[in-house]
Amino acid sequence: MSVVVFACGGVIIDNMVSADGHLARDLVGGNAVYAAVGASHWLGPAGICARVPRNYPAHARQALASLNLDLDGIVTEPVDVLRSEWFFHRADGSRADHLHASADQADAFGMTGTRIPAERARHFQDLLATQAGIGDDFKAFRASHPVTDEQVPEPYWQAKGVHLGPNLPEAQLTLARAARRHGLTVTCDPGFHAATLSADQRDELLELADAFLPSEKELALLCPGMEAEAALRWLAARARSIVGVKRGAQGGLLLRKGESEPIHVPIVPVTALDPTGAGDSFCGGLLAGLVLGDDLVHAGLRGAVSASLAIECAGAIQPPGRGDEAVRRLRTASSHLPRRI
Repeated sequence: MSVVVFACGGVIIDNMVSADGHLARDLVGGNAVYAAVGASHWLGPAGICARVPRNYPAHARQALASLNLDLDGIVTEPVDVLRSEWFFHRADGSRADHLHASADQADAFGMTGTRIPAERARHFQDLLATQAGIGDDFKAFRASHPVTDEQVPEPYWQAKGVHLGPNLPEAQLTLARAARRHGLTVTCDPGFHAATLSADQRDELLELADAFLPSEKELALLCPGMEAEAALRWLAARARSIVGVKRGAQGGLLLRKGESEPIHVPIVPVTALDPTGAGDSFCGGLLAGLVLGDDLVHAGLRGAVSASLAIECAGAIQPPGRGDEAVRRLRTASSHLPRRI
């Protein structure tokens, strides 16, 4: 399968509790899947580069195979992951994440069915927070098995673009350098590794990426004490081209190097079933827009549309053939220009 873009990052198993108590378990997740699906709405088949444990569930592998994705860049490692990730979403659009539990532990706590009382969800979240760092979860697996440039299938380097999801900083830098050598458009999300990036690593990623896209929380780590717009200007002065910040229900801000005012990209209003992965889907849609030659406003709107399609589904698996709906939503969203704040 020939791909126009590919995404490097995580392919994991998610569990989600929404702000109103909806529970969904054993979902295909991971930033690489969300970004690749987000791009595929606009460009057709997208590739994924990731590492998965040998006990990655058969149902999840089958679900991935059903998508409009090329999976040749997924490598299976001879280790097991015993605890999958849990996301607890809040009414204000924020969430608690990087929390992990085994299926047996969740069952024993009563985290079953499709609805969960708020008090039970809160107590389970508190319990998982005390268990961080045990080392048998997807976070530990990804830290010990980073995505590297050596695992990228050779045909992928003939693509037009790549999204680099959160990864160990040096591995992400190595991928970015390789992508630049091959002339690809590069978008980059530092993820929670923003907290550990050295100044030199941060500045090199900014110089290598065509779009550098942290979340609001990560932007605060990169630029402590700064308001979002000031932080974007500070980063843009060091960047190759575009910097942005993903702000959940508040939409996003994008700023091109040399410009003084960021563009506000609003959300596309939909009924959200599972907000997990919205930011990664935005990155995939934005990458597609840049590859297609969009101006920054329309590239951002593609990202917003991709995010809207993602959050209507539980997990990263979406119904096939949503390209027409993506185009319809983009046309509607474009009617609200101008977008400068």
